[in-house]
Amino acid sequence: MRESELERKVVAWCRREGLLTYKFVSPSSRGVPDRLIIYPGSGLVVFLELKQRGAEPTALQLHEMARLRSAGCTVHWSDNFDDIVKILKNPTKL
Repeated sequence: MRESELERKVVAWCRREGLLTYKFVSPSSRGVPDRLIIYPGSGLVVFLELKQRGAEPTALQLHEMARLRSAGCTVHWSDNFDDIVKILKNPTKL
């Protein structure tokens, strides 16, 4: 599945589940995750990097994800819709 297709499915799933999702674009910082997922009422924000099936994050993306984690953020990446749903159903347990 192409990354854009995966992203559309994830956004639709989040909306059905009542989660807020925003495209994360930072012109001055390359390598940031694709999406912010916000869990209303909980204060939980998840950074999510989506990849085409079989692809992995670049070195720069891995570096940015590590920086976010070291700042206390919840960060995940996946190339599989079913895995993303599992992650988003229980984002702090993985």
